[in-house]
Amino acid sequence: MNYIIKGTEIRSENSAKPMNCAAAPLISWLASRQFTASALDFGCGKLRYTHHLAERSKVLGVVDSEVQLNRSQIINGEYTSVKAYVKKRWPKCRIHDLKAFWLNPMYDYQFILCANVLSAIPCPKARAKSLRSIHAALSKDGKVLFVNQHTNSYFSKAKRNENAVMHLDGWILTSGSVASYYGILNKETVIKLVHRFGFIVEKAWIEGQSNYVLAFKG
Repeated sequence: MNYIIKGTEIRSENSAKPMNCAAAPLISWLASRQFTASALDFGCGKLRYTHHLAERSKVLGVVDSEVQLNRSQIINGEYTSVKAYVKKRWPKCRIHDLKAFWLNPMYDYQFILCANVLSAIPCPKARAKSLRSIHAALSKDGKVLFVNQHTNSYFSKAKRNENAVMHLDGWILTSGSVASYYGILNKETVIKLVHRFGFIVEKAWIEGQSNYVLAFKG
């Protein structure tokens, strides 16, 4: 997704990490979660957690921006697009364009994963649209897991950089023609944020450099 913030273009799709960078604690949690009829990977990026969702759900869905879904890139060692890879690996997977999903999610999901997405959104309106659409897409008996990094070496490095500009929950860092947004959302901030958009928190915890907030539909 491309954002223009303070006259600077930020391409959030560039922050997506490959499958081999998946966090072990999250993989472990996803592997032990209850089997659900359907699961959605919101902000699927390069699909680093999608196959873990597919292993525990019959119906699968993915959401991301048009550019992230359609651009050619390396996915699991293959030069392809997210959309092409998904259609090949999971032919029945529902592929949602982010902007269309904001307007109408179309389907209900029993489990939704939103991992390292909220802290990468540099625009409050886009973050609000994302949370509202997740709430709309979550089934009455469903649960959503929000995962956000609240600290890492990149955040510390960005803060010390003389080119860093404070914005929202973090900093905008420009290097040449490339700009990146580094956000920090601690556990308490995430809890307050999801409460504001109608979620009820069932459990919240910290593991390593990430915080986890498990919620259901209020």
